[in-house]
Amino acid sequence: MERKYLFGIDDGGRTAGMVSYFFVIGWSLGYFGFHQPNKNTLSAFHLRQTLFLYLCFLLVWFALSLMPAPILLQSGLLTVSNLKFLVVALFLALWLSGLSAASNAEEKPIPVLGGLAQNVFAFIREE
Repeated sequence: MERKYLFGIDDGGRTAGMVSYFFVIGWSLGYFGFHQPNKNTLSAFHLRQTLFLYLCFLLVWFALSLMPAPILLQSGLLTVSNLKFLVVALFLALWLSGLSAASNAEEKPIPVLGGLAQNVFAFIREE
């Protein structure tokens, strides 16, 4: 059976991995456009990484949004906006780490979250 590649690109999953780091539209394009017709280990690896990274970010962001401000304002330095800034900075660092690995065609897990992502989203396979 002949494999079909989106836009005629056969790069071993590198494009799917890189595109998946661009939130919902990129992840969807990476999964449905590049990974589904040509499943491989590299694209599956980065799709699992990014899905877990985005879900963790959204969960923490919404938890901080629901947190009552008076609990955090006692110290003066720890405010909701400061915590959100730290979450965004951490997310960007992890995002850049993953995007760098995808652009270099490496299966290098995102620090802290990468190993767990591979277990939680094991259903995204490279069959």
